[in-house]
Formats: sequence, structure tokens, C-alpha cells
Amino acid sequence: MVDGSWVKIKRGNHTILGWIEKNKSFHCKDPLYQTYYFHTLHPERSKAPILIYYKDIHKAELTLEDEDYHTMQLLALELKDANWFSEIGERRKEIPF
Repeated sequence: MVDGSWVKIKRGNHTILGWIEKNKSFHCKDPLYQTYYFHTLHPERSKAPILIYYKDIHKAELTLEDEDYHTMQLLALELKDANWFSEIGERRKEIPF
């Protein structure tokens, strides 16, 4: 999976939606395991490093509304990530109103 990929992760009976960032300080010989920083809009789970078995992570198919892009731009501002803010703005222009 690529950093920034939107994914669904199964944890027990729950499916959690978020995006991932590879933990570059973790190295495992088994290619089926990888530690990711998992970001979600649930504050109690955001940025928690978790060990994910490859079969439990699924790329999420998303259709975003204008308000979703707006929320992501607010998050980009909080993170002081100007590049991400601009990228979201470009994608937001593609939405038919």
C-alpha cells in the first residue's frame, strides 16, 4: 500500500475507515506484515501505530463530496501541509456543482 491510501481495516467485528502512512522504522522479515500509522477521523484511534496483517487491509473505494474536501483542507491547514492543501484544492475543482 502507498502512503496516503484510503483503506478499510477489519478489527474484530468492526471495519474502520482511514488512511495509512508506512512506519519506516519498522522492518519485518515476513512480507505479510507491516506497521502503518493509521489515521482516522476517530480521535481515540488517530495516528496509532498498529500491526496489520496484509489480508485485513483493503483499499477503500470512495466518492467524496465537496464538504469532504473542505474537511481535508482544514486538516491540511492544521498539519501545516501546504502541498496537500493545494492538491486537495485542485481535486476539489473537478467536482461538478
